Amino acid sequence: MHSLVRRLVLGLSLLAFAGCSGDEKPTAEKVEPALKAYLIAQKAKTCNGTVTLDRMSIQKIGDFDKQFGGWPVYATFSVTCKEGSNSTTWHSDDASSEAMASLARKTASGDIECFMPAMFQNAEEQLKKQLEEAFKKK
Repeated sequence: MHSLVRRLVLGLSLLAFAGCSGDEKPTAEKVEPALKAYLIAQKAKTCNGTVTLDRMSIQKIGDFDKQFGGWPVYATFSVTCKEGSNSTTWHSDDASSEAMASLARKTASGDIECFMPAMFQNAEEQLKKQLEEAFKKK
């Protein structure tokens, strides 16, 4: 019984290790649908209208980052929220390696998904709150 448990643990450990670090870097073509979905979903969080992806171009995909569990995706993009006659646009035109749009990782089924680590999302939310408070004071 102990042997079976050890083999199972060893097998699962090898599978997890191979799934996290042994995969090849995904191509831009594989990441593109996931990044589109991610960008639209992010804008939709603050939009009560229609969200459209106006343009997107993946500049590069970085090396796997073990700390964050994915490949950094650098892209330029423009996503628009249209609410009645008003519209707001979220965009990044920085084509440098400084402007990470998201991280990409493989799911258990082998698909690619894009995400942003919680620490980055929390920092972004905090910055938005500070900016809103600064504008209210003026």
